[in-house]
Amino acid sequence: MSQVLDDTAKARVLVVEDHDLVAESLRRALSEEHDLEVVGVVDTVRASVRAAVELRPDIVVMDYRLPDGTGSEATALIKAELPHTEVVMLTGQATGATLAEALEAGCSGFVTKDGSFVDLVRTLRAVIAGEVRVPQHLVSELATQLRPRSPKLGSDLSARELEVLRMLADGKSTADMVEALHLSIHTVRNHIRNILAKLQARSRLEAVAVATRLGLVPHP
Repeated sequence: MSQVLDDTAKARVLVVEDHDLVAESLRRALSEEHDLEVVGVVDTVRASVRAAVELRPDIVVMDYRLPDGTGSEATALIKAELPHTEVVMLTGQATGATLAEALEAGCSGFVTKDGSFVDLVRTLRAVIAGEVRVPQHLVSELATQLRPRSPKLGSDLSARELEVLRMLADGKSTADMVEALHLSIHTVRNHIRNILAKLQARSRLEAVAVATRLGLVPHP
């Protein structure tokens, strides 16, 4: 679940990238953003897990192809140790199957390598704020690629949880939901935690994709 940072806090970012020039470019560019702080740069699955446990980043920028495995494998290992740490996948392989694999590992967002740096920063900020920020057509594609779920999954969601889920699907942030629903941050977080558990999802993005597949939220 995303953490809501105050206005003065910088989000701690771990970069996982095995191409030195790309890694250094990311480190320098992200370090220039007023609200981001790069706390580490590593280049393998094994190093990413070790660095995440040691550095406790708020968010990880994860390359998909690494020398000793995939970014999906690294994501699953990091989320097992640090469930509140978010992961944004940086990939040149934006196929539905690849993205679904990363999604089910716990990835919270995707940015393609042929995209712009602005897109990366916007996605990082959105994920940190608790938004599900993925092109709507991609959510539908992801939903069709996910492993089969029981049609009964989500049947125990309360009316309020369904309302929160639909707001997630609409791209609302945690702060948006607090304001619109007149609830505390703690209460909204509890609702989201319950939604993820009931939908067997590891991230807000996966919860929205699963809910789309099950018809709990409208297809875009």
